[in-house]
Amino acid sequence: MENNHTNTIDYVRKQPVWAFCLLSFFTGGLYTIYWFFRGWRFLRDLYDLDVYPFWRAVFSIFFVHTFMDYINDIAVEKGHPGSQTNGYASGFVVVAIVQRFSARVVPMQYAALPLLLMPFLFLIPTVKQLNYIYEQDHPNAYLPSFSAAEAFILLLGAAVVVLGAIGTLMGEIH
Repeated sequence: MENNHTNTIDYVRKQPVWAFCLLSFFTGGLYTIYWFFRGWRFLRDLYDLDVYPFWRAVFSIFFVHTFMDYINDIAVEKGHPGSQTNGYASGFVVVAIVQRFSARVVPMQYAALPLLLMPFLFLIPTVKQLNYIYEQDHPNAYLPSFSAAEAFILLLGAAVVVLGAIGTLMGEIH
């Protein structure tokens, strides 16, 4: 894999792992799709790949192995020790499938249980690698934990989760 690095590459912004996890959890996984989109856009620009980042993100369950391999290769090239991407990618796929299946078969009173299955946790090593890649090319850059849009989405998602929990605890009103 030859790295065609230019200064116009739009790097995936460095992000604390806890911020990634909060955003992924409180958006019900929608942030994870956006995160994959940013990652695929970065790879497309870096390697001049003929891919559509939007579709790769939407169908991330099919492309997660390739995505993690690319990111791991770039991180190792820049001095990172690397990680076992196949295990993490397979874990992501299995947990994502189980989560979606269980969301359809779990009785309504236990509707929040599939939320406890968090496939995004298998992406943490790749988040760390993307942070490492960003740090290597932007060593002194300061970035806040959340952008303004991410903070808004986090608050909105947290409000939905809290309202859902209150609604579940109150039960049905007759």
